[in-house]
Amino acid sequence: MNRYFPVGGPVSEDDIIDRELFLEGLTRRLSDGQNILLAGPRRIGKTSLALEVLRRLRREGHDVALVDMFGITSVRELAERLANTLLENRTGVQRTVEKLRDMVRSAAQTEVRLSVQGIELGMSFARRQGSDMELLEESLGITDKLIRASNSRVILVFDEFQELSRIDTNLHKILRSHLQEKPHISCLFLGSKPTLLARLFSQGNEAFFRYAVSLPVPEIPPDAWSDYLVRKFSERGISITPAEVGVLLKLTGAHPQDTMLVASEVYYVLMEMESQVVSLTVLEIAYQRALQSLMRAFEELWGSLSEHQGAQQLIKKVAHGERPYGQNASPARVGRILTYVMSQGILVKVGRGQYEFFEPMFRDYVTQL
Repeated sequence: MNRYFPVGGPVSEDDIIDRELFLEGLTRRLSDGQNILLAGPRRIGKTSLALEVLRRLRREGHDVALVDMFGITSVRELAERLANTLLENRTGVQRTVEKLRDMVRSAAQTEVRLSVQGIELGMSFARRQGSDMELLEESLGITDKLIRASNSRVILVFDEFQELSRIDTNLHKILRSHLQEKPHISCLFLGSKPTLLARLFSQGNEAFFRYAVSLPVPEIPPDAWSDYLVRKFSERGISITPAEVGVLLKLTGAHPQDTMLVASEVYYVLMEMESQVVSLTVLEIAYQRALQSLMRAFEELWGSLSEHQGAQQLIKKVAHGERPYGQNASPARVGRILTYVMSQGILVKVGRGQYEFFEPMFRDYVTQL
């Protein structure tokens, strides 16, 4: 991984581009007690923004916790992950529950209680006792203990929140029941399935109906990208003109992680060529390398689309510049397919009957199939 142009994960504060006003507003809203929803396709920087907001809130004295729902398969796993990230505020240890479990593995008395930096805990986590839901209730109860211990606000961030219903359909009600009774808890919900999240927070029969304010993740303006890329390359003595930056951004569609990936490949191509001048040839080589590195992820995404009949065919049409609604196509059927592929963050509507790829590099992958 080239950390100079960070790819493959959250970025540092120095690599968050032109989002200072948004970060300030988001920090203020959560500090004031507002619940926020940020929904958008994966790899656009939501987690990087959330982590920076948590850093700022921690500096203000709040207890913070980020729970990544991706990959969690059970209520028990959710309970332990939530407990770990909450207790880390006091212990500085990432896997506190596991450490406690090791400490009491040979203890004989089940009524013994543990105290972690003034936070009293039961033995159920350490001994794996109690039902899954009881463990989750105890985990959620740690928020109350943190509030009493520090008299501050607790900020909870749930990444890929739409995954909650996959674990257990009752979790939405359980979580909402706990949170709505705690005015000193603020929540930031992140998710990569905007359509699904919109339903969770906007339909009256859902547990989180109107529970959070939905904010759009701001795009990075081309001028901000240009300033950032010119500065980063110049720090290494590399020359890149605004025109070449424009070509790079056209290739990537200014997609945050794809732009970082191509910039990273530009850097390494120049190192191999022992050159310090970006050219169109360098950009083309770097772009093809970046596309190749994304091939496996794109193959998996393409394969998953086969589960929805007609999705691959429609996406191919758009990739080749055709409109999805053809003469012999059923408008209702095409509409259902479009709703699905847009819910997956693949296409975006740009006009009447007009759609574009959210990630142009995926479009190029499709055209090469």
